[in-house]
Amino acid sequence: MPDDGRRHVVAGFSRAGCGDIEMKTLTAGCALLVVGLCALQAYEPLPQDTGASGTWQKLLKLRTIASVMHTTAHPDDEHGGLLAWLSRGTGARVSLMTLNRGQSGDNALGPQLFDGLGLIRTEELLNADQYYGVDAQYFTTVIDYGFSKRLDEALDKWGKENVLRDVVRIIRTERPLVLVSRFQGNQRDGHGNHQTAGLVTVEAFRAAGDPKRFPEQISEGLRAWQPLKVYIGGAREDEDWTVRVDPGQYSPWLGMSYSDFARVGLSYQRSQNSGRLALAAGPQYGYYKRVDTVLPASSTGAREKTFFDGIDTSLVALFKTLRRTEPAGAQARLEAISRAVEEAVSRFSIQDPSASVPALARGLAATREAVAAFASEPDAVFYLERKETEFEDAINTAMGVTQAAVAQPAGTTDPTGPAAGFAPPPVMGPVVPGQTFEVRVAFASRGTPKVAIDEIALAVGKGWTASGAGAAAATAPASNEVVTRRFNVTLAADAPLSSKPYFERKAFQDARYQLVDASQFGKPSSDSPAVATVRYRVDGVAITARQVVQRREAKLPYGYVMREVRVVPAIAVTANPPTVVVPLKAQTKTFEVQVYVLNNNASGSRGDVMLRVPQGWTVTPARAPFSFARGGERATYAFDVEIPALADRTYQVQAVATANGREYLEGYETIEYRDLEARQLYRPALIDVRGIDVETVPGLNIGYVMGIGDQVPDGIRQLGYTVTLLDENELARGDLARFDAIVTGTRAYAVREDLKTYNRRLIDYVERGGNLIVLYNTQELAPAAFAPKPGELTARAEEVSEEDSPVDILASDVPMLNWPNKITKADFDSWVEQRGSKFWSKWDPAYRPVVATWDKGQSPQQGGWLWLRHGKGHYTYFAYAMHRQLPYGVPGAYRLMANLLALGKAK
Repeated sequence: MPDDGRRHVVAGFSRAGCGDIEMKTLTAGCALLVVGLCALQAYEPLPQDTGASGTWQKLLKLRTIASVMHTTAHPDDEHGGLLAWLSRGTGARVSLMTLNRGQSGDNALGPQLFDGLGLIRTEELLNADQYYGVDAQYFTTVIDYGFSKRLDEALDKWGKENVLRDVVRIIRTERPLVLVSRFQGNQRDGHGNHQTAGLVTVEAFRAAGDPKRFPEQISEGLRAWQPLKVYIGGAREDEDWTVRVDPGQYSPWLGMSYSDFARVGLSYQRSQNSGRLALAAGPQYGYYKRVDTVLPASSTGAREKTFFDGIDTSLVALFKTLRRTEPAGAQARLEAISRAVEEAVSRFSIQDPSASVPALARGLAATREAVAAFASEPDAVFYLERKETEFEDAINTAMGVTQAAVAQPAGTTDPTGPAAGFAPPPVMGPVVPGQTFEVRVAFASRGTPKVAIDEIALAVGKGWTASGAGAAAATAPASNEVVTRRFNVTLAADAPLSSKPYFERKAFQDARYQLVDASQFGKPSSDSPAVATVRYRVDGVAITARQVVQRREAKLPYGYVMREVRVVPAIAVTANPPTVVVPLKAQTKTFEVQVYVLNNNASGSRGDVMLRVPQGWTVTPARAPFSFARGGERATYAFDVEIPALADRTYQVQAVATANGREYLEGYETIEYRDLEARQLYRPALIDVRGIDVETVPGLNIGYVMGIGDQVPDGIRQLGYTVTLLDENELARGDLARFDAIVTGTRAYAVREDLKTYNRRLIDYVERGGNLIVLYNTQELAPAAFAPKPGELTARAEEVSEEDSPVDILASDVPMLNWPNKITKADFDSWVEQRGSKFWSKWDPAYRPVVATWDKGQSPQQGGWLWLRHGKGHYTYFAYAMHRQLPYGVPGAYRLMANLLALGKAK
């Protein structure tokens, strides 16, 4: 059948998805039908997905039409062992639907929070998905707004109908036979987001099959789809369960159990678990309860052996399973496909996986004939086209197909030699509108059957033009012979910035993303703008292999990494800090702005940068010129802003870079961590300047022990204080007495072993008159070991997730509520995301609880702010979410912080 961009193979490894971006052959109608599929990714395949092991697992998938969609709320909620067993052990097609991207969690990797953290956790989940064997990953438009204890809070923030609409769209896109929810939709799930995922999955089971529900999806080209059964997880052995699974069973082709292999994948979600990995032999039972089905009662029982009891998952039963009338001749066509698969299985050899290829080629040809014959049966065609993808995937893997598609500067001389196409390419930066460069495509097939190459092509998106720069070196290469082709690529001056996420929110308080490009709905990231395709034949049957175009980036001395080629702006301009707080009573109202200018133009750029400020404000210097000779150069420019007067409100300052007659008003942060594809988080080059009624004590010197990464030090600097980040050397032998206050940051006791090692010095600092403030920490802060007096901070410590929760003042006489600012309940207004987390549950009577707060239905929590006079100094445990409030300029948070830091100076 003609290529419509729905079949993707990366070096023999399938990354299921729509995404030939805006391929020249992709029609608008087709795009609507396949909207939401996982984008083709540039990740290298796992060794277990190549060679004999990979071929065998792909043969398992060809033998069945079984398909499961697993639903969760956040990245890392998933039952990875279950997914790995279903996909890698039974051959079922496995999709994973994750409601949100975990934006409001903590970040054990670095300082990124919220949307930046969401990009990180998306990539981490894709890494884990490779181990799970997930064929397609989906996300809805809802945003993780923070921990929630109540289902009704989640439904209020997101809108139940909105969540249901998104989930139904994903089910209609993926069309699984069975839904398996990680959660139950009740209090057992704990988190309100978890409860929502369970509740909506069960409701979506019926809604997806009803064409009257969300009819706009039907008019867009989707079809109603009724799964056959839905299960919920979290059942216990002594409860009413339906299916018991054991991912702890050993897999010879993985070399470990399915659950352990999944745990390896889970360990790549490092922003959450810091890379921790714990393997365990033995059974790993999980229990699931069937809560709805459209199958007759006689076909299922109270106990089932698999999720597919009562469902015939053989290919020959396709029409029966889909509950469609079988057309004349259908059985013979389906049997022909099935026979080819079984022959491929029987001929499979670990010494030569390509021995299965002739049979696979016949099965692929028979599948394409069936697709054409059943054109009037769209549901059957959908499943057969998926089977067509699996055939190509299996053939590419069995043939040992390897493919490279690498961008290089225009005019690069290609290396010579037998494997020249796979020689290391030159280093190249990201591409910009108007740029011209080359793409070198290399292909080799290492199987026994002869191949004939029909075409090596480059499929590109809007604003890209590609032309061939020479014919293929050979059209009928021998086994392991490399075939190469070069393409000249030109980007239009208005080529879209493909490095931008396809989703955005206008305000931090928004609980759902808006889609900049609705055609990308559900995907982890937008489609790659350039994909190389090689079309070759085996035994006269056409097969396609695809590879995202990449570029080589230096990460010396650790070598090189390959990055997707994405379009970025020629000039990126970023202003820092994004929020400036100016005390209203400050005698001199000035602040400094750092403007970072990044040149991505390979040929250099010249221009200047300036600030646009409200009328009457003064900026020095008025403009700063820049001149860059090559791509990747950066420069920082400092501007002093003086304000004659300001009120208790927010003002905006805009950084503007001008080059080649064009203004640039935005920049981005490149978020890149080990093993993850780099992503860009864009933001306008704007600074919010907020006048705040806050009193400060001039000249304080603050020490800060950074934990997992936060922006609290920047917030403290906004108060006019000097901040020193304390490393191991400072903690071990530095003069701590020089600090008016020392603050330990978010989860510092969890990630700073040096803090634990030298914690005694901090306690001594307090005894001698110091002021130690310990911000929110997890159970690694054991009060009995690390605080002056004992207390209890458990692994399941209380938190108050509702940012508007009530507050009671318990100790109105304590100095930090009265000086230098008088703290009232009003200082807890307009907080964002949460009140606080990890409150102590017990404490020595010497501690004084200062305030209490609570979520709806929760008893008042007093362990979030505890103060202790110890020796001549002060010890404060402060679990209120400063790391959330200070970056957003919350006035009361700055007043509270000013008082905490000044405690050692209070009379």
